[in-house]
Amino acid sequence: MINNKKFVVVLSLVVLFILSTVCSLVFGLKDLKKTNASRERHRFVVFVDTRGSSGEAINEDSLIQILKEIQNLIPQPEYIILPGDLVRGSSKIDKLESQLVLFKELFSSYFPIEMLLPTVGNHEVGSDPEDDQREKVFAEVFSEFKPDEELDGYNRTAYYVDLGNIRFIVLNSYHYGESNKITGRQFEWFKKVAEAPIDHKFVFLHSSPYPTGAHIGSSLDENLELRDRFWEVIDKNNVDIVFAGHEHNYSRRIIDSSFDYGDYHFERSINQIITGSAGAKLNDTYSDSKGVVVPPIPIYHYMVVDVQGKIVNATAFSIDGDVIDEFTLRR
Repeated sequence: MINNKKFVVVLSLVVLFILSTVCSLVFGLKDLKKTNASRERHRFVVFVDTRGSSGEAINEDSLIQILKEIQNLIPQPEYIILPGDLVRGSSKIDKLESQLVLFKELFSSYFPIEMLLPTVGNHEVGSDPEDDQREKVFAEVFSEFKPDEELDGYNRTAYYVDLGNIRFIVLNSYHYGESNKITGRQFEWFKKVAEAPIDHKFVFLHSSPYPTGAHIGSSLDENLELRDRFWEVIDKNNVDIVFAGHEHNYSRRIIDSSFDYGDYHFERSINQIITGSAGAKLNDTYSDSKGVVVPPIPIYHYMVVDVQGKIVNATAFSIDGDVIDEFTLRR
């Protein structure tokens, strides 16, 4: 009888030891994952509108200078993202292709082409394209990047790439029949991929949702209902920053509840950044100041974004390396 009691006691102690060890391992792994997530650091660079003017396909001088500046960054970025108007463009398919190939050659002289996440703008496919032929050329030239998912039928111009705790969502604001709109199948796809439970989400498109000057009325604001339906998805799904181009300057504005329209109500304050010239002719037109933190600055520039854990640090540099804007977001 005594031996049986001793056995029960010993067995109970063994079971408790095993349970405590398992619990320690489980919670220890959870803590380790949290620690690793907080230490995880990523860097990416954004610039837009490298196209040339006065007949030049690309402003090669500004593009090369920016690429050289990026080469000096420590640490180096993992991706370089260009939301549209890489080249001047042409309605002639062979001419457009040669321009895009030239851009690719210039970029590849400084960075592996796989680092580039490209976006179409109106100068690649047209402001109101009649078909997807130029989209197909764009996809063929920039075939190296590997999206985690792309929207079927959009020729690799609407896609996302995941990097650790980050999702980069690239959209096509000039798909044929959908110029200056995110609508139809693209809107439904965007809504789905934006809902993913990922810490950080960044959205890239060429046509700005809320332009400040030169392209007011000729951006996503052409259709306010569709624009605000699009922004509602951004607002509800914890997107950190929306990057656009089209207007040839740098500006930053906060989109919040003061921009409510019709049935759409926004809960969060989200940065829209127009990082709109790394080569195209500069423009300082400014007629909509609502929510603007940094008014349009007509200067060639690029933006460096660092993500570590729950913190996002963003710094915009002029082509000469001067800081023109910087801010921090904390989850």
